[in-house]
Amino acid sequence: MASLLTLGLAGCSSPTPGTPEPTNGGETTSAANDPFQIGQPKNLKAVSEPCQLLTPQQLQQLGATTEGKPAQAQWGQTNCAWDNEQLTLQVSPDTVQGQGIRYIAKIAGDDNGNPTAKIDGYPAVHEGKSSGSCGTYVGVSDKEMVLVHFGVGSEGRSNPEFTDPCATADKIAGMVISNLPPA
Repeated sequence: MASLLTLGLAGCSSPTPGTPEPTNGGETTSAANDPFQIGQPKNLKAVSEPCQLLTPQQLQQLGATTEGKPAQAQWGQTNCAWDNEQLTLQVSPDTVQGQGIRYIAKIAGDDNGNPTAKIDGYPAVHEGKSSGSCGTYVGVSDKEMVLVHFGVGSEGRSNPEFTDPCATADKIAGMVISNLPPA
């Protein structure tokens, strides 16, 4: 019995100082440096109605005074659009293509095909930037993303919050992320 106890304890002994030991719970260096890493994935599919991706309070804060209208995103999924003299706004979930942010980053990312921004820790890519509009794609899981496209309306040009359309699209994308449940 004593020899069994000794053998059992031998398996629990401390490693020799300076000897690397594998770990089960830590990230590898490459995963920690992955620009597409999503530490806390969101469940975009849980919100079945795209017009509910922003709360009434958030819409009021933005000045989206009209009711959201369902439309269709370029990938065939239903999105939601708001349009008035202050702004145009589309929120387009993508739960159908299964490619996440990696695909759009290859097209519109940096020179290496990586995200160009982070929104609340989530990888993002700006696309379609102009003086009055910007689209922000945000990866919310490995296979899902959401596009927030913001445009300044004719009466919104005097709004200091709308001077940088990409910053406004990023802010709205952050609102959407905050409304999504964890995966």
